[in-house]
Amino acid sequence: MAERGSGARTVIGLTTAVALTGIALSAGAATALTRQQDRAAEQQLDRQARQAREAVAAECGRYVDALRTTAAAAGAFNELTADKFTGITAPLALTGLAGVTSVAFIVPTPASGIPAVQASWRARGATGLVLRPVGTAAEHLFSVFTTALDGSPAPRAGIDLSQARAPTAALNEARRSGQPTASDAYQLLADAHLPANRRQMSFVLAAPVYGRAASPGGRTFRGWVLMGLRGQSFAAATLQRASQQLMDIHLLAFNSNQEQVSVATLTAPVEGERDLRRDLSVPVAERRWQLHITARAERLPGADSHLPATVGVGGTALSLLMAALVAVLATGRRRAQAQIVAATAGLAAAETTARKQADLLDAVLNSISDGVSVVDERGEFILYNPAAKAILGLDSDRGGVANWQKRYGMFRPDGTSPFPVAEMPLVRALAGESITAVEMVIRNAGQPDGVTISVSARPLDSGGAIGAVAVFHDITHHKAAQAQLAANAEALRQELAWRQATEMELRQTRDDLASQQAYLTQVLDALEPTVITCDTDGVIVHANHAARLAGATTDRPTTVAERAAALDFRHPDGAPVTLAELPLLRSLRGEQVDRMEVVAHGPDGSAHVTLIHSRPLRHADGHITGAVASIYDITELRERENELRAFAGVVAHDLKSPLSAIAGYAELLDDELGDEPGPAHLRPMLGRIRASVERMRTLIEDLLAYATARDAALDPQPVDLNAVVAAVLTERTAHLRSTSGDTGAPFPDIYTGPLPVVQADPGMVRQLFDNLIGNALKYTAPGQPARIDISATRRDDRLWTVQIADRGIGIPAEDQPHIFTSFHRAAAHKGYQGTGLGLAICERIVTRHGGTITASDNPGGGTRIRFTLPGEHPAPEATPPAAPEHPQSHPTRPAGRLRGE
Repeated sequence: MAERGSGARTVIGLTTAVALTGIALSAGAATALTRQQDRAAEQQLDRQARQAREAVAAECGRYVDALRTTAAAAGAFNELTADKFTGITAPLALTGLAGVTSVAFIVPTPASGIPAVQASWRARGATGLVLRPVGTAAEHLFSVFTTALDGSPAPRAGIDLSQARAPTAALNEARRSGQPTASDAYQLLADAHLPANRRQMSFVLAAPVYGRAASPGGRTFRGWVLMGLRGQSFAAATLQRASQQLMDIHLLAFNSNQEQVSVATLTAPVEGERDLRRDLSVPVAERRWQLHITARAERLPGADSHLPATVGVGGTALSLLMAALVAVLATGRRRAQAQIVAATAGLAAAETTARKQADLLDAVLNSISDGVSVVDERGEFILYNPAAKAILGLDSDRGGVANWQKRYGMFRPDGTSPFPVAEMPLVRALAGESITAVEMVIRNAGQPDGVTISVSARPLDSGGAIGAVAVFHDITHHKAAQAQLAANAEALRQELAWRQATEMELRQTRDDLASQQAYLTQVLDALEPTVITCDTDGVIVHANHAARLAGATTDRPTTVAERAAALDFRHPDGAPVTLAELPLLRSLRGEQVDRMEVVAHGPDGSAHVTLIHSRPLRHADGHITGAVASIYDITELRERENELRAFAGVVAHDLKSPLSAIAGYAELLDDELGDEPGPAHLRPMLGRIRASVERMRTLIEDLLAYATARDAALDPQPVDLNAVVAAVLTERTAHLRSTSGDTGAPFPDIYTGPLPVVQADPGMVRQLFDNLIGNALKYTAPGQPARIDISATRRDDRLWTVQIADRGIGIPAEDQPHIFTSFHRAAAHKGYQGTGLGLAICERIVTRHGGTITASDNPGGGTRIRFTLPGEHPAPEATPPAAPEHPQSHPTRPAGRLRGE
């Protein structure tokens, strides 16, 4: 009996030890699998939390960049208008800015300047704009342009944002820092009319707008571009993909008073307690938001598995079975048969339970979206769920590890380099490694376009003796999104770099222009003549130091017409200078004005005689961009000329009488000599006396004509130039007709084309043609006949251009600019008699009639004189005046032969 009792205790002890050992091992294996699943859940949550943070940061960065670009575009315009603002904000509607309500242009306005600011922005296209100030703040913040981006009607312009604390603080911070700024979370003014359950916590992004630099190194602040953003709409669009409906995500913001405000919430359709939590900080403009993320671990990919329970239950059952077997073996054959029957029943039940667990595991694996594959220690697939087939595009392979690369088309992330077998995650897991998130590209017949997957693998035994499991999911869209974000970031970086380079180039150009302008200003200020420039509207844009001393200024917009009216411009004869006659305005029409004499009257009653030259200023393409005038004060010169003129008048008057007496006595002496013989030298001496008297008389008459041409009153009336030229030619060639037949002197070759009827003083016009035709006849090489061409062309509706061309000795180029000044004679003309006043008289006559006169070389030799006279009628069809009769006259020549045209 004792032996039997001892044997029974031994059997019980052995059976208990086997059972406890087996249960302990099963529990340990289940615990290890549970911890591995917990780590997988933690890693999955970390990965998805990072994706959520990156998504919010990237989207906020995109919104800030879009706002900064819009502000830069608004500041690039010299004058921002409603149409321009609509043009630069329209592309924002196409960029998919989720949650954005509208974008507006905000201007700061002092309380005293509201009417003026309202009128200014109405003129720029904000039709019907009404600025509605709120409160008694010293500065109001008004919206003047608005553009809706969410499909709703555009918010009303004219709202005073200073009534709202959050946007006011953001606008002031953006102006202070010069950078885009985010406001505290608050409810938009535009949402005040919505029901409480539809209102969202929102915020605004503000970016300062700067115009052209007001001074070197400075910028002109113009206002802000403001963007409204609804938090819930923004979070729903940005975080929906990152949450995968497995995580609860709360978007929190810290306001300026450190109060934590819930901006948006996304709740996953998952029941049960959230046992995993993550808190991440997200930068937004100059602020930081917080993402609070919670999830249920068992619902995360890779964590929802019944394998630990199956292992624990199965192991316990097997342990108990082993214990029972030990007990049966130990108690004898008699009980062996009964125990075998019981054990067989237990094994059947355990098999049934294990099969149910396997079916459950198979159902779970078939329902998840991630691919799962399990291989044995030889690399043969023993589990391959449908998601794996859908992702890889093919069924599992039976050809072994060496065949995987070719079978599935495995490549490195570059898509071209084959993935080495030794580096494949399952192969490394079979060697005992734990592999996480290895990226590869799969491209085969089932996936011809290729997919990018992320693979994680674990050994099923520490040495890989049992096999390995791999979990992988399709990240193609995620990689594409990352690539697009990278491309957008690179594009923005390049655009920013281009803008910075352009800004530097513009700043350098501006500095260079400022330096050149300063240099030019110093040069112009050093000039004694007055220099004034104006734009195409006739507004004075620059006046040198001499002009500023004379009262001209560019401190306020002043037009040429206003300045001329203030100085009471008049012609030398006292007639007012009309608006159309002002030199600068004539140059704006394309004219070049030379030596226009104008009398300016100052506020103190003083009168200044000025000589004005003006030229049009042209762009490189030829269009007129303004005009410049140089003004010389010739008051002292004219005073001296008046004194000389008075002296000339006295000389002319006082010398005429003695000259007449001398001429009379010379004629008496000539008559007294008669035909009687006398001293041989008397007659030549009388001839010289009479020639000297004639030269003196000519000089006196030229002095009187020069004075008359300037001061005599004009008597404009229709004058037929055909008749004037015919009379002058007849008079000038009379002596040749009476002597050339006897002496053989050459008769001039003269052609006159059709000439117009002009509105001018008859006496002065006769003097003009007499001087010019006389010069053409006189300044001819000895022994050669004078050749003269006289013609006229219509210049415009007001003026005719008359041309007198000859084949004489010509005027040297260096003398041409000076021949119309008093007493100037070219060195080449010293051998010809003259006073040097003839062309000066012509210039005064033409100027008195509002015209111009110029001298130039005649192609082929000689001189060409052109002058303008006012006309009333088109050129007559009458036959031109006939040349003076002479037996040696040349036949009629074609018009233009001497003009060289």
